Amino acid sequence: MNSALRNSDTRSLKFMKTFLGNFNVSLSRPISFRFRASRNRNPLTNFTHASGQAVVEFTLTFLLLLIVAWIPADFGLAFYTGQLAQNAAREGARIAAADSTLVSGSTSCTMPSCTGNIFKETAARISAALLPSATITLSLDPNTGANCNRMVTVTVSGTYNFFFYQFLHWVGIKGNLNNTPITRQTRMRWEGQSGC
Repeated sequence: MNSALRNSDTRSLKFMKTFLGNFNVSLSRPISFRFRASRNRNPLTNFTHASGQAVVEFTLTFLLLLIVAWIPADFGLAFYTGQLAQNAAREGARIAAADSTLVSGSTSCTMPSCTGNIFKETAARISAALLPSATITLSLDPNTGANCNRMVTVTVSGTYNFFFYQFLHWVGIKGNLNNTPITRQTRMRWEGQSGC
């Protein structure tokens, strides 16, 4: 096998000399290829003595990067929850505006125990995981005469729990840091007014 390696080395050097030009290379001494066998067969144990330090540094850095990446995602989720509440209030107001059986006054319910068509349709559009125990309030303006301008109002309100503040509680920081109210309201003209 040594002679086969020597012959291939000699041929490759002749090739380089022919095509790359004249350079001083001794062809009498072949290039030796020595492959050093690894002492450790397991590739996971080929780390240096600083591997423990690298693992600790990676763990600490990864946790910080995870927190830094989660904070914008958490605020984005709060914004998304506000949009869900706004869409639910708009859908509830749309249904209530077309309901001719409404009476003046205000009624409310707390999720998930909402009954009635308007409350059920509004609650179905709110995520109970993002806005737990949300309150839905429906009110119809009193009849003030023949101005045909009575409005129906649907309000969705609840408290969003930021994950980052929960993480601070797990770390040991006390206090009520997680009290972020989200309230969205939609008003529409009530179509059930007589004579309008």
